Amino acid sequence: MDSSALFAMLLGPVLYATPHLLVCAVGLVLCLMRRPALGAAGTYACAGFGLFIFGSLLGLGGHAWLLWMRQNGDPSAASIAMSMGMFSAFATLLHTIAMGLLIAAILVRRPARAA
Repeated sequence: MDSSALFAMLLGPVLYATPHLLVCAVGLVLCLMRRPALGAAGTYACAGFGLFIFGSLLGLGGHAWLLWMRQNGDPSAASIAMSMGMFSAFATLLHTIAMGLLIAAILVRRPARAA
């Protein structure tokens, strides 16, 4: 299997991740442009969007690595499952932290209610 076959197999995951990456990139750019006006909320939102982008790229990298392992060797099912489980767990942790940062940005920006 050559590199063109690898790129063809990666086309589906890349197309699947593209809308998420575009929305996160637009959110990051908007937060960076308005960061002085947003204050702490802008910092939290930038970190959250950045982690979302990093997590998505990490997932694509994990998928490419899995395909490369299958192409250039004969790994056991256990090693594939273990490596993909570790990639998935780390990407899930990154996305959880990113969502927490975006929620924190929303809550920091909301005005306090009178008691």
